[in-house]
Amino acid sequence: MNESVMDIVSEINPITLEEMDSVKLLNRTDTKFVFAAEKLPFILQDVKQDYAVLYVNDNPFQEYNTIYFDTKDKRMYHIHQAGKVNRYKVRHRTYVSSGISFLEIKYKNNKKVTFKKRIPYDLSQGLENAQEFITTHSSFSWEELEPTSVVNYTRVTLVDLKAGERITIDMDLSVSNAETNQVADFSHVCIIELKREKGRSNTSMAKALRKNRVFQKSMSKYAIGTAASHEDVRTNRFKKKLRYIERLK
Repeated sequence: MNESVMDIVSEINPITLEEMDSVKLLNRTDTKFVFAAEKLPFILQDVKQDYAVLYVNDNPFQEYNTIYFDTKDKRMYHIHQAGKVNRYKVRHRTYVSSGISFLEIKYKNNKKVTFKKRIPYDLSQGLENAQEFITTHSSFSWEELEPTSVVNYTRVTLVDLKAGERITIDMDLSVSNAETNQVADFSHVCIIELKREKGRSNTSMAKALRKNRVFQKSMSKYAIGTAASHEDVRTNRFKKKLRYIERLK
């Protein structure tokens, strides 16, 4: 991790999970930005006085490990690659610093509304004991699912309670093929997502992103990472985005 990022984050006022959750963003907009990680210290320097940083277990840097599941022929990935809606993601996420793990199912319908269900789950028992959860909330059964991609990254969360804004900053991203262990290294990329109350568009972070010439760009860690780490999948829809990410080096 960039030492200057660590130094700047250490200067930001801390906030606890309980304090952060006191503000619910019920009517929010989410905007994502993908850019060269070398710009992050300059952005943080511009906003450090305006936000608090979330600490969990006395640490502002939270490591995430996520295992995505799919069918043998990667049906879920190819539905996403084709740009279709009414699609699922099945994943097991571990918050490394706390050791807490969840099995999650995300579903995006034809109105582009996303629903997420999750349960605490120890993956060492396999998926068999999660059969009811999986069949209730998806069109798949546990028997047809297998690990496809493993996504690792470090997240920093900034909060402005007054403005009703949360910001996630993801860095040190890598995605590996669960079968071959082939790794796609995206450590040169940073992903920022702004979660704001509708109508609040000119926040401190939004201004800092514009100042540093960072513009809106979406990226699915799973989809792009799978496209980059699996040689047996179609990538047509993601080629332009993969070229963009490559140019950020």
